[in-house]
Amino acid sequence: MAGDASFGTALVEEAGSGGLARRREEILDGVAEGVFSLDGQWRFTDCNRAAEAHAGIRSEEVLGKIYWEVARAAADSTLGSLLREVMATRRPAEADAPSAMKPGAVLAVRAFPISDGICVTFRDVTEARAAARREREQAERLELVLAASGLGDWSWDAASDLMTLSPKAAAVHGLPPGTTLPWARIQESLHPDDRPRVLEAVAKAIAQRTSCEVEYRIRRAGDGAEVWVMARAHGLYAPDGRPTGMLGVIGDVSAGKAQELMARESEARFRIMADCTPAPAWVTSAAGPIEFVNQAMAEWVGRPREELMGDAWLSLLHPEDLPKIVEARAAARRDLAPYIYEARFRRADGVWRTMQVSSKPRFDDAGAFQGYVGLAMDVTDTRAAQTRQRLLINELNHRVKNTLATVQSIAHQTLREAVAGREARERLTERLLALSAAHNVLTRENWESADLAEIAAEAIRPYDEVKARRITLEGPQARIAPGAALALSMALHELATNALKYGALSKAAGRVAIRWGRTGETIALEWRETGGPKVVAPARKGFGSRLLGQGLAAELGARAELLFEPEGLICRIRAPAAAP
Repeated sequence: MAGDASFGTALVEEAGSGGLARRREEILDGVAEGVFSLDGQWRFTDCNRAAEAHAGIRSEEVLGKIYWEVARAAADSTLGSLLREVMATRRPAEADAPSAMKPGAVLAVRAFPISDGICVTFRDVTEARAAARREREQAERLELVLAASGLGDWSWDAASDLMTLSPKAAAVHGLPPGTTLPWARIQESLHPDDRPRVLEAVAKAIAQRTSCEVEYRIRRAGDGAEVWVMARAHGLYAPDGRPTGMLGVIGDVSAGKAQELMARESEARFRIMADCTPAPAWVTSAAGPIEFVNQAMAEWVGRPREELMGDAWLSLLHPEDLPKIVEARAAARRDLAPYIYEARFRRADGVWRTMQVSSKPRFDDAGAFQGYVGLAMDVTDTRAAQTRQRLLINELNHRVKNTLATVQSIAHQTLREAVAGREARERLTERLLALSAAHNVLTRENWESADLAEIAAEAIRPYDEVKARRITLEGPQARIAPGAALALSMALHELATNALKYGALSKAAGRVAIRWGRTGETIALEWRETGGPKVVAPARKGFGSRLLGQGLAAELGARAELLFEPEGLICRIRAPAAAP
């Protein structure tokens, strides 16, 4: 009891000496928050060091002074309104308010009534509020970005195994906004064929502390529709490295997948069509190199498709054609214009072939240039045929003129023979038919050359007997030029006509032998009659004699040699041989 009395006496002495005041001061100064108190007349009664530091004042300078004079705060400011409310209602209140002593600072203020006034505590929350504002702004921006991209965000908590879906993410799954559900439920919505791949990607990302991105199909809740989605996520980890969850985004990519499928199908159709095209075809990129060739081109060149990518086609061009083709191609690309050219390309068998190349620019739906598509046609045979056609036309023009001249000469010479009109007509007709027979042979041979045996057979055919051949042909295979063929045909016709009227063919036992041989570039032909009447040289020269003389000399370069032997007429003709 004596000890208790001594302790109480000490406390009284300490209080009397200001001990409690010092202790209260130490406690207030040890508090991190600012603290000050006001009496009922708004005079400062206390102010700790944190308040002094914030306001830039000393407590001994403000104690007893009116708050409104020291703080210079308007009574209707946020802070002023709060203090007046607490002073009037005697109920505590708190709020964020701009500092009255430190411009730009934001204070978290709490005021509560005390016996003779109010006490105010505050802390500077400027940075905390700014950080919170930045977080809100970032969240709002993220929400805008996600909304614009069509993505929804989600989070997974490992401890509870719950996934929280944003409204957009929930809509992708066909769930109501604000849905939270177990991770196992999400797994159930995965397409069976895609589930192993998705789970493997998630496990790998968590184990390797990396992000993952995967496209897969889900079965949407509600309507059960199959939806293609894209999800991207990364793990969350505790300080000790233990995974605590994941954050991610998800979006519906069904429309993109449908377009991708259409693009693949379109490309497949194009490749099938291109490979069915019998002519070489290709597609270039916008930069110029080839990026696709069809099967026909690979077969024509005799190389795998991959070896024809880029500018490999240039190695197939004939060196003489390369400069002009490169120049024409560059000029067309400057204007993005179509172009056509012909050039020689080396085929798989090493033969140079003339190809007609046609290329047209291609553009996408937006009008952007994508490259060229080209097609090549082998026109080697066509160009050769056109060349032959031009030659034939020129030869035809020449031959028509010569034929008309020949017909005119035959008609003129026939009419000079002073025979009756009917006989003149018959002679003219026969001679024209002989000319026609030779023309028929040359036409079958494209007027390049004619077989001597065929020319002779056609010429003597009207004069020989089918049952008992009286005219024989004998000689090696030989060809003569068109002009020589016509002249020889007319000569044989005149010899046969003369033999039928006056020579061997006028008697039943008469015979004619036509033989020929070749020496170098010259063909020697002999007409020999036997078994006919005795031959006497004619007193005057008729059409046949003039033809065998002057006519053959003009076409063959030499006159025919006529021998009027008593046993029968002999005619020797020399003609230049044509190339076989």
